[in-house]
Amino acid sequence: MVVRSVDGPRSVLAAVLLVLAVVASACGSGSDDDSDGGGLPRYYDATQLLNVLVERRAADRTAQLAVVGDVTGSAPVTFSAQGAVSLEGSTPALALDQTITWPGGRPQTSGFVLRDGQVWLRSSDGGTPWLRGTSAATEADRMRAAIAEALGDTTDPTANLSRYADATLVADASDDIVDGVPTIRYTLVVDLTRAATIEPDDTIRAQLQQQVASGLTRITSTLWVDADTRPVRTRQRQDLPGLGTLAMTGNYRSWGTPVTITPPAPAEVR
Repeated sequence: MVVRSVDGPRSVLAAVLLVLAVVASACGSGSDDDSDGGGLPRYYDATQLLNVLVERRAADRTAQLAVVGDVTGSAPVTFSAQGAVSLEGSTPALALDQTITWPGGRPQTSGFVLRDGQVWLRSSDGGTPWLRGTSAATEADRMRAAIAEALGDTTDPTANLSRYADATLVADASDDIVDGVPTIRYTLVVDLTRAATIEPDDTIRAQLQQQVASGLTRITSTLWVDADTRPVRTRQRQDLPGLGTLAMTGNYRSWGTPVTITPPAPAEVR
């Protein structure tokens, strides 16, 4: 997968491929909306699934988010993050406390704010406690910024599905329990060949075609949805160029609870 660098322009492909919540064309038998005799509704058509998620997203817009994951590769780490997410603007906003553990090291606790596509990292400098993600110079700060960028690209569970609903497959929709809450667990598959065919942007289409040529033709992801069609959990993998492969699980709760996410004051940023 391709994601944008910490100090480069936003890669739309990253937003397309990071949330592994997108899928290719309908699968399974029976009606597209099947409640299995009184159980939770389930959708075997990507467009129908997208519609109910978008409708709920428009009503809720904010949530509490907890993420755990790891990066394997040249810079292996484990991490966790907790805080709030807002989907009220044109791009997701996040304010999370973050803990990262390097091999053989002690956990390092910090945090970040992502707003309008920009990342600010909380630092240990008492005079100017925030660092712009684009100014990250150390490997640790670059890793923190890369994780923040990735979370921003994948926080909205409807973003990728909306872009490639016509190139998606709902491979499975099964009952599951998440933290005591009944859910439908969707197994979703991205058909990259089809995605490249329908992608209108020349640059992104070329990137998709390169991925297909390298042998990566589909990506599988998992999305858990509750009885109110609210996303409860997402699970995904992606590449962080120069750093490794990121795998993470995000858990949502308290959808619709008001949150305020603002960037740090300019005087506090270096």
